[in-house]
This record gives sequence, structure tokens and C-alpha cells, in this order.
Amino acid sequence: MPIPFEDLREGEPTGAVGFLRFVDEADGKGIRGALFLTSGRGEPLDFCFTRIDVHHSLLWRRGDARRQAVTSLLKVLFQAANRVPVLLLALADEIPSQVFADDIQVQVPLCLIASSEASGQATTTDSRPDKDVRLIWATERPGDDSEAMRLLEGMHRHDPLEPFERAAVGLEEAFINDG
Repeated sequence: MPIPFEDLREGEPTGAVGFLRFVDEADGKGIRGALFLTSGRGEPLDFCFTRIDVHHSLLWRRGDARRQAVTSLLKVLFQAANRVPVLLLALADEIPSQVFADDIQVQVPLCLIASSEASGQATTTDSRPDKDVRLIWATERPGDDSEAMRLLEGMHRHDPLEPFERAAVGLEEAFINDG
């Protein structure tokens, strides 16, 4: 006779969440970028990474060299992804604010995570009193009953910044023999 049980995962959102991470290299000559895809439960699904040289020159307007580098990294990472996430998340302090306003239009919900005191351009801003983070929607905020919002709400049961830490560790590991 089988043991009675209840599947606690039944009814959970099944889509992928993408975490974008951009880490400046110690020598200041490049940026490493990652797209880390997880399930709604945080299980790893895919990891794409790349790097780019940042050309610091007096000919660039202030901040434009980094903005161009991040935009180029995003294009490569988006093209390398094996699946389309239901939700993309990024750290607001790693992406110049103009990137999603002027350079790239993303077709899936994209939310920037900022510390509660940070400010930035946004379509919609959500505060999370239980966490020290603020959500800044770079795209239109999805409806409360959407899979993207259910995934986001499920993440807040855990540390919302933890997947970004795993992405940084993945970048470090990927480039360990590079320098």
C-alpha cells in the first residue's frame, strides 16, 4: 500500500527566472556579465556568461563607455540563452539607467532590484517593507495574477539577492583561468 503524501510543489509557477549580473574586473579594463536562469524554487537551469573590454577614453561622455559595454553584454547574453524566462531581474546599481530606456527594449517583465535608499528611473516602483530592497520595473509591471508576479512573490520567501551571489560565484569560476 502506498504511503499517503501531498506534493507541496503542485500549483507553483513553473517558469524560469533570469538573473542578470555584471561585475567590473579588478583592473578596470573589462566587465564580466552573466545570465543565470533558475526555476521558481531557485534550482539552476542555465548559466550564460561573457566579458567585454571597456574602452576608457577621453572621447567618451562620462558613463557612456560602461553603458555601451553593458548593452553589448546584454545582447550577447540574451542571444545565448537556451530558454525564455518569465521574469528578468537585475541589480539596479550594475546597469546604467539609460540602457533599458534608450538602448534595449525587453519583451519579458524586467525588474531592477535596488537598496531601499537608491533611486532610479522606473515605470513602476514597489517597496518591500520586509526586505531592504526596492523593486524598480524597467518594463510595464505585470499584473498581480501573472506568473511573473507569482514567481517574484515566491522569491521573497527567501533572500532575493542570493541568486545574484551565485551568479557572481559562477562568473569567478568561469574566468578563474583567465587571469
